[in-house]
Amino acid sequence: MSRKLYTQTALGLILGSTAMAEAPSVAVDIAPVHSLVARVMDGVGAPNLIIPPGASPHEYSLRPSEAQSLQDADIVFWIGEDLTPWLEKSIDTLSQNAEITTLLDQSETKLLK
Repeated sequence: MSRKLYTQTALGLILGSTAMAEAPSVAVDIAPVHSLVARVMDGVGAPNLIIPPGASPHEYSLRPSEAQSLQDADIVFWIGEDLTPWLEKSIDTLSQNAEITTLLDQSETKLLK
């Protein structure tokens, strides 16, 4: 299953169960993931981008507004600790009640070498 299909399936299951409810708060780590999730959420809501375009995901410091996005998130999509090792602790601390999807941990993810 492709990443895009996995993302669409995961969001579909979550958003489908809240059809008449408020859209979940979704946080994503980097711009490419944000683009995919935004396409899936089109017309329902918009994901919050944690790391702004152009910033290095390897050594980034969260601003208070980005930490708040993680804290408020019902769902968090992130690549994983190989790309953003510093983000794992922030997600564990701030997003305790969120559904966390680590894209590198998905069996459908194929690493290019």
